[in-house]
Order: sequence, then structure tokens, then C-alpha cells
Amino acid sequence: MVVGDATHFPYRSSYYITQFFARCGLPFKHDSTTRPIWAADRLKELNTGATQSADLPSDDLCRVISELFDSEDFDAYNNKSSTGPQHLADITLALESFNKLVRRYGIVAYLDDNGRCYLRSTGTGVSTESFSQQTRPLSAEEHAQRQKLATFLDTASEDDFIEKVLVPLFQRLGFRRVSPTGHKEKALEFGKDLWMKFQLPTSHWLYFCAQVKKDKIDSSGTGGSHNLATVLTQARMAIDHPIFDPEANRKVLLDHLFLISAGEITRGARTFLVENLDAGQRRHIIFMDRDEFLDQSARILLDLRIEDDNPTSITDDDIPF
Repeated sequence: MVVGDATHFPYRSSYYITQFFARCGLPFKHDSTTRPIWAADRLKELNTGATQSADLPSDDLCRVISELFDSEDFDAYNNKSSTGPQHLADITLALESFNKLVRRYGIVAYLDDNGRCYLRSTGTGVSTESFSQQTRPLSAEEHAQRQKLATFLDTASEDDFIEKVLVPLFQRLGFRRVSPTGHKEKALEFGKDLWMKFQLPTSHWLYFCAQVKKDKIDSSGTGGSHNLATVLTQARMAIDHPIFDPEANRKVLLDHLFLISAGEITRGARTFLVENLDAGQRRHIIFMDRDEFLDQSARILLDLRIEDDNPTSITDDDIPF
């Protein structure tokens, strides 16, 4: 399938095989030996590499499989192919052929709405869509989305930040029951702007909440919602107060607290918070500032619509009578 000898896949000569692995971030160069044998040996090497999930192949092999179903490869091959229709590359039939091969291992490949290929375990449901991709540089499309999100954060309210960006982000990262608390009843919020849960491969649940700040969090103590004293108090409240899980019909304590800022979380602020939390509370905190958040979101929320859904208000000049 990689070299294109399999039915429905685009054919690759020696040069394009090397180019294919280069796109995957791998240093393999075809040495002009028999293409399928050489490629099979490289895939065997990759299959012994590290993986983020025991239910899926190695991370490098997952990257190769994802790149294998790049629609541009199929279109480019069909545009230059001089063979008949029966020899054209077909991404749908190729995907079916691949899934028929790997389903015995409890794995299925699928395309998302943007045409990207991911692998999912049919046993645990874990998917490469939720894998960390920080080592990969952003594509041009992802850079554009990052800029779009950054512009949105500059003017969005805290509630818009939570509901329009954070909720879909955590949902696509595999978190369940992502629930914003809103700010209408602050007495019942207990420092939690958002709570959710994540299922481990053992079927156990971990509970998370997020404390979200629109502004920069620093140690200047200038007051306002980003004042460190306020953040510290809310963090303690969030950790100490249980939440009610309607699916389990019981109250549960949180396992971790995301402290998320649409601005910067300075080193001084992080040090202050860590030093003023006891050892038991300290291990619960996970920091996520603007840059880290934007890099994560740009890769995952490419199809996110963050424009204002409300129509422009009507003025007297718009009324035709």
C-alpha cells in the first residue's frame, strides 16, 4: 500500500517513496532495491517504536498510516495517470481495503470532516486524534487558525472563551460530559468554570475542572479577576469542593485542576501558586497559558466556527417603511 502496488492506492516510484517518508518526518531514503521489500523492512522497524497507547501501533507507524490517506496524493496520481478508470486510485476503496486488513487487530482507520486520517481502537475507543502532536510544526492552515483564535481571544469575554473554544477543544481531546458552569450563580461555582471527566483504559474515571481567566496572570497583585490571591482562593475551593456527577448519581472529588489563561501565566505567578498550595493540592494543578493553548487548539479545532452567530442589529436606516 505504501509503494502503491496494492489496488486503489497511488503508485510511488523510488523518488516518491523517499518523499513520502520525508513528509512523515522520517529519514528513510530508498536505496533502489526492491520497493515492497525495502518498504516492509522500514515499516517493521517503525512498528517496534514507542507508542502513546498500547491499543494502537507505534506513533511513527500511526503517522505513516495517516499520511497514506492524504487525498492530494490520490488526486495527483489520478491527474497524471494515463491508465484506464479501473486503475485509478480511490481513497474510499483504499480505506476499505486497509480496514479489512487491520480489523483482526481491533483497529479501524477513518477520515474526519477535514479529510485527515486517524486510527481508533475498536476495543477501548482510544484514537490518534487525541494524541499530542506538539513535536510537529504547524501547517499553513493551522497557522491561519492559530491567528484566528488569537484574534478572537483578544476581544472575547470569559464566557465566550469557555463555551466557544474550550468546550469543543476538550470534547475532541476525549473528555466526557464537558460542562461549563457559567457565571450566573457564582455562589455555586466554587472556583470551577468548567468540569469534565476522562475515562482510563481500565474503565475508571478521572475528574477535571478548569479555572479560566481572560487576562494575564502575574504576581503584581494589581487586583481584579487575575489577582493571584483570588486565583489561589478559587483553586483551593475548586480542589476541596466535590462536584455532582449525574451519570454516577454521586458527588466526586476532583483529580486535577486546569488553570487556563487567555493571556500569559508568568513564572512568578506559577511559583507563587505552587509555593502557597500544600503538597496534596499542588499535584492537582495543570497550567495552560495562551501560547500552549493556541498551539493545541490550532491542530485540533481547524473547522471551529467562532464568528458571532447573532445577526447584526437593525437600525432605523434598515427599515424600508
